[in-house]
Amino acid sequence: MIGSLLLAMSTTLLPQTSKPQRVAPLIPAQHFAPVTVPFDYFNRHIFITLTLNGTPGMVFLLDSGTNCNIVSMNTAAAMGLKPVSIQQQKGLGLGSGKVYVAAAKDIDARIGDIEIANVMAVIDLQDLENRFGHRIDGILGFPFLQHFVVELDFSKHLLTLMPSKRYSYRGPGDMLYLTSRSRTTSIPVMVSTMDHMERQIKVEVDTGSDVTLLLYPQFVHGAHWEGIFPPKSQLEAYGLGGYFAMQYGVLNSLLMGRTEASHLTIFKMVNDPAATRTGFAGVIGTSLLDQFKKVVFDVPRGHIIFELNPASQVSTNRPLDPAIP
Repeated sequence: MIGSLLLAMSTTLLPQTSKPQRVAPLIPAQHFAPVTVPFDYFNRHIFITLTLNGTPGMVFLLDSGTNCNIVSMNTAAAMGLKPVSIQQQKGLGLGSGKVYVAAAKDIDARIGDIEIANVMAVIDLQDLENRFGHRIDGILGFPFLQHFVVELDFSKHLLTLMPSKRYSYRGPGDMLYLTSRSRTTSIPVMVSTMDHMERQIKVEVDTGSDVTLLLYPQFVHGAHWEGIFPPKSQLEAYGLGGYFAMQYGVLNSLLMGRTEASHLTIFKMVNDPAATRTGFAGVIGTSLLDQFKKVVFDVPRGHIIFELNPASQVSTNRPLDPAIP
C-alpha cells in the first residue's frame, strides 16, 4: 500500500446548527517579523509544533487540501474544549467511512507569538494517527494559508510564516497563479501521456497527500486515459474516511510553469470520491513538491512559488513508493 494519504475534504466540513454560532474572524497581525520553525517531515507529511490555548508542543499536520483547521477529539477533550453539535457525516473525506464532526470556538492557536487560528472543527483523528504512526493533535488547512505567506523549505525542513502585506518575493523561483484563491490552492499544469496526448488541467497543490499526481476517475474517463492505468495495478490508500482503492501508471511528462518532470509515476482513484472538488482533475502531493528547494504559498496574492536548487531539475525517474508492490 502507498504511504499514508490525506486529501481534500468536503466543502461543508463545519456543520450548521439551527442557531449558528457567531465567531469573530481571525484578523492576523500584519506587522510582525517573519517566524521560522522546523517541521518534521515524516513519511512525506509535514508536521508542525505549535501552541494551543497556551499549551506548547501540540503537533499539527499541514494539509493545504483541507478546507478548515481541525483539532482532534482526544486533544480537545484533554484540554477541556467543549465542542458543539456533534454530527455523523459520510463522504467527508476520502474513503467510505463515516466521520464525526463538531465545531469549537475559544481556540487560540499560535506559531511563536503569532495567532494563526481562533476556531476549529473537532474530528476524531485517532484512526488517522494510528495509520500514520505519528502523533496528530490537529490539522492546519487552507484557512491557515489564506491569512499568511507560508514558505516551506524542503532542503532544511523549515517553515517560515510572514505577513502577507509586507511580503515581496525576489528569488529565482517560478511563480504560478492560483486558478481560485478564495477556496483552494489550485494551479494549471500541462500533462502528456506516453503516446503524447497533451491536456492542460487544474490540480490542487495538496501538502496532505504523499503522491506525485492523483487523478480523479471522472477526468480520466473524460480524457479517455483509462489505458494509462493497468487493471492489475490496483492498491489501497488511506484517507480521513478510511481505505480506498487506487491504480498507478506512468505519465510522459508534467509541466508546471517552466519546470518539467518526465516519466512520472501517477495514480488514479478507482471510484469517484464524494469529496472531489468540481472542476479539478486531481491533486499533486509531496512526492513532487519535496523535489523543490522551496515552495511558497502566497495565497493572499493568489500565487504559489516553486524554487529549485540552482542548476538542478525535478527528477525524471522518481521510483514508486517502496510500499507499492
